[in-house]
Amino acid sequence: METRSYERTVHGLLATLGSLAVLGCFWIFAAGPLSVRSWPLVIVLVCLAALAEMLPVEIARKGVRITFTLPYVAALAACVNGWTALSADLVATFAVGMMLPVARRQTGASVWLGLNLAISGLSVVCGWLVGSLVGGHQLAVALGFMLGYGLANFGLVVLVDATSEGKVWTDNVLSALRLGAKSYAFFAAMVLVVGALATNDLVYVLPLTFVPIWALRTALDYQAKMYDHYYETILALSLMLQRAHPYTHGHLERVARIAEQVALKLGLAAGRARMVREAAVLHDIGKIAVSESVLDKPGRLTTDEFEHVKLHAQLGAKILRPVGQFHEMAPWIRHHHERLDGTGYPDRLTDVEIPIESKIIAVVDAFDAMTGGENAAEKRTYREPKTHAEAVAELERCSGSQFDPGVVEAFKSVLFMEGLVWTR
Repeated sequence: METRSYERTVHGLLATLGSLAVLGCFWIFAAGPLSVRSWPLVIVLVCLAALAEMLPVEIARKGVRITFTLPYVAALAACVNGWTALSADLVATFAVGMMLPVARRQTGASVWLGLNLAISGLSVVCGWLVGSLVGGHQLAVALGFMLGYGLANFGLVVLVDATSEGKVWTDNVLSALRLGAKSYAFFAAMVLVVGALATNDLVYVLPLTFVPIWALRTALDYQAKMYDHYYETILALSLMLQRAHPYTHGHLERVARIAEQVALKLGLAAGRARMVREAAVLHDIGKIAVSESVLDKPGRLTTDEFEHVKLHAQLGAKILRPVGQFHEMAPWIRHHHERLDGTGYPDRLTDVEIPIESKIIAVVDAFDAMTGGENAAEKRTYREPKTHAEAVAELERCSGSQFDPGVVEAFKSVLFMEGLVWTR
């Protein structure tokens, strides 16, 4: 309840300040009536801006939505005036917001729409200020407008996203900057093209500029859907693994939750810790390619059987590596059975060669494997579970040879804070 109240307070403040800033800038942007000659240009650019606003694309499950209105709004600011650019952006945002299902059905739709209007207005104001400072040729003004608008828009969107989901600013700023850097090259080219056409009154050619925008939008949307399908497939395979082998039920969730806390305890950024959690959920995904008869064998494994099971680490990495959003965590999964003394698998890495994320998963995974779950179905069939104290003692015994001492200490602190062990 407190979090939601905080969100409403922050978002309400942003919407209020944004609205006041936009209203205050009405006087700044006032430039008199438009000439008859400007109306065709304005109508075409406003229609193209509205069309671009209606076709957002969400990037790879990150919750980041991109629209392509900026080239047209920048052309309005540079070739007509700031007031027209502001009006066009606000009208497009409002009209599309009222048409989208979220604006009609979800609770808090008015706040959502108000935030988007405030972000649009403030972005235009910042764009106009930077464009005015640049001055000179209309194309230079348009590029300056694009720079100011883009920086303000990204910053405000990241801020709203952070306060909406209980995150901190640093969680999203790097991903936003990476996305912004990729977007700026395309937007700069489009601003120059649209600006050049608008400057030379080639109004009838302007609709053709929507072709590359549509092509990029289609490509991004297709890529995002492929990532979504791949992610859902991996999760489905993980659930299948849990259903097929009862001892994994709950194991992955527990390992993931504790691994994230250990990562935070070790000083990893919140965004990195969330990636550790995702990797921990998927760390045994390679076992779907391991024989069920071997995985479910009630007794100890033979040497050949154990060698077969050991393949799951590299198989898991191979499954995850092809998709971009899992590419970075694939090595963590490949190396979560490495040992500091170089006797682990599959690559016999030593201490400094093993990713810290793999070390975290290794400790938490080992502890949960030793203690088992609360349900009888989760117990390992080939050994009796240890108590929490016994498992911690085993981690300490293997600290420095199998497990990273710093990770073990951080893990013990997390267990102590959760009340799972009574001594550090």
